[in-house]
Amino acid sequence: MQKRIGIIMGRCYQDINRLQLSGILDEAFFQGVSAYVFTLTEETPEQRSTIGEENLFNVINFSLLDGIIFLPYTFSSMEYWNFIERFLQENCPIPVVRVGMESRPFTSIWFHDRAEMAEVTRHLIQAHGCRKLVCLTGPENKPVSMERLAGFQDALKEAGIPFHESDAVYGDFWVYSAQELAQDIADGSREKPDGIVCANDAMATSLCDALAERGISVPDEIRVTGYDGSTESELHSPQVTTFYTSWQQLGRNAFALLREMVTGESIAPHVQENGVLCCRESCGCHENALPMDMRNFNLRKLESDYLDTNLSTKLLSCNSLDSLIRTIYENTFVFLEPECVEHYYYILCLCTDWDRGGTSGEVGYRTHDYSSQMLKTEYNGSYEIFSLDEMIPPFAKKLPEPSVTFFTAVHFLDRCFGYSILRYYGIANSFTPQYLRFCREVNNALEFLRVQNALKSLAYHNLLTQIRDTMTGLYNLKSISHLWEDYRRQARLQNEQCFWIAFSINGLYRLTEAYGSLEKDKLIVAFAEQLQNTCSHKEKCLRAGDGDFLILGSEPENSRYHHLLVQDIREQFEQYQKMHSQNHLPLQYALQTETKMPFTAEEALRSAVALLSKAKSSLPTYSEQLHYEDLSELRRSIYKYPERNWTLATCSEQLNISSSYFHRIYQKAFGVSCASDIHRSKLEHAKWLLLHTSDTLQEIARKCGYDYSHFMRTFKKEFGVTPTEYRRGKNDS
Repeated sequence: MQKRIGIIMGRCYQDINRLQLSGILDEAFFQGVSAYVFTLTEETPEQRSTIGEENLFNVINFSLLDGIIFLPYTFSSMEYWNFIERFLQENCPIPVVRVGMESRPFTSIWFHDRAEMAEVTRHLIQAHGCRKLVCLTGPENKPVSMERLAGFQDALKEAGIPFHESDAVYGDFWVYSAQELAQDIADGSREKPDGIVCANDAMATSLCDALAERGISVPDEIRVTGYDGSTESELHSPQVTTFYTSWQQLGRNAFALLREMVTGESIAPHVQENGVLCCRESCGCHENALPMDMRNFNLRKLESDYLDTNLSTKLLSCNSLDSLIRTIYENTFVFLEPECVEHYYYILCLCTDWDRGGTSGEVGYRTHDYSSQMLKTEYNGSYEIFSLDEMIPPFAKKLPEPSVTFFTAVHFLDRCFGYSILRYYGIANSFTPQYLRFCREVNNALEFLRVQNALKSLAYHNLLTQIRDTMTGLYNLKSISHLWEDYRRQARLQNEQCFWIAFSINGLYRLTEAYGSLEKDKLIVAFAEQLQNTCSHKEKCLRAGDGDFLILGSEPENSRYHHLLVQDIREQFEQYQKMHSQNHLPLQYALQTETKMPFTAEEALRSAVALLSKAKSSLPTYSEQLHYEDLSELRRSIYKYPERNWTLATCSEQLNISSSYFHRIYQKAFGVSCASDIHRSKLEHAKWLLLHTSDTLQEIARKCGYDYSHFMRTFKKEFGVTPTEYRRGKNDS
């Protein structure tokens, strides 16, 4: 044996069900066997909630269990009952014991309620002289209903009282059939009996209330008895006579039967106890209550303490998953009895995609099964991944045995979040109704947090539509109020200084006149893409107008990064225009660094607008624009024919303007001097010759317009290596 069984049941919070569970665990612990209990947090006719609860059973890995005890009567809904039966028939390869009357499809066990019902009926006949008796049992043809009715008939037969079919009233084991019977008696459609034997306490207490509402006194006019020994029968006024069945013994017997099916050994439970008739006010007897159950007293106190914690408010106030999980773990005490505080472990296990999807009307969120990898949440905000096949995280397997582990679904309606695990070790009778309430609070809090996050995301996307430029996708000027303070704070944390760069493309109207507005838009989009591709240091790129752009960036102190950024962007823009053979438009810029940076978002917006104005003011005059295309053509020639003897004088003569004027407009148009471009073109050509030809260094120097010694010094100064080292290094690589 693996010494671990599974228990499938509903409504653990009800006294009768809790007693059955207690009996199973008592015998299991005595035999050194642990248990996994799979139970529902709620039963409701709402179909989507039913899907969420039923999903829990997909957690079960039958290979980790020796057998299953299934308690169908603990479920209020036949839908759950039938679903679990089908699930076990289709998926369970291990022995199953069913606690109930039905013999199929599993091995069943039940107690002798026929004899016990006969004892209750016998008490009314012998102690109170009742002769006109009615039995209010459960649904017709249901085995439990018929067995208890048979006990009623046995007692009548013993007393020589004839039984008529009308003496049997088939009910629902709930309040409605009791109310209907009371109405039939009150309006005379049924002869008033002197005693009514109910097949459970729920119908008995409801019948007492319904008769009293119609002016019929219990027990003066009609004596009423119940069956089950529930707490409600003791608390009711009048207190209801009932048969206190040994539900714990039924649980012990169920475990003993399962153990025999697994091992082949027949061993009687280590404790044997019988039920007892509790004669109380509803039949006319004085109170014959059982000794006070101190555990029920503790549970009532625990309920009072639970209400004092304001748990819902605490959970719903959390605005992040980490804070919610921390609050959940901090408040697990609300469902613990004092003796369990040192003997438990609670774990919230979430699917890796627990918050996928938006509202419940959407498709795409998880409704069935669980993620193959589950997240074990931790109080400190960390997570541990474990396989769903393991059912519980590995560390939990190291806790003391025997133990009982409760599994409950974590969901909202049909939206699956994961499941909760509650383990007690060394204590069999440990479950409290407050735990299921706690689970419901957790479910609601997770959904509330998920919706909050979804709304925040929606608000953020809505904000993006307001602060993004629709054509380029870049931020617009309005975004500065949202970006500035956070960006500046992050830069400070990294010991970096902020900078602005403003760019302005002039002469877009000429492009529109020559090629149409579509080409202008293409140029703007292309430039926006260049900005985003070039900015690799988390800069923020903004479009401020038709041809106006801003970059917000940060860099270490004394860095020249922003200058390199400007150079790269201008060169890429120039290259784009060459490739597309368009009219060459000047791109001007202006810079602002940390020393002049504003502190507030409002100041940042004003500063950005001023910087854009500065960039525009540096644009070439009309006469300068007339030379721009010639300047661009000249610059292309400088890079295309580096071996020519380019000088400032020859270049200015080519444009028929003075050298000083040429120098000024060239610098203004391209951001670098003509001499720098000439120098750069020669060195780039030299690098190409070194790699792609076998020319000697003297030949390369001559082709690039240098004398040999000047070439060697200049190359080493520019690139940090000699021409020979450069050629050898590239060839080796």
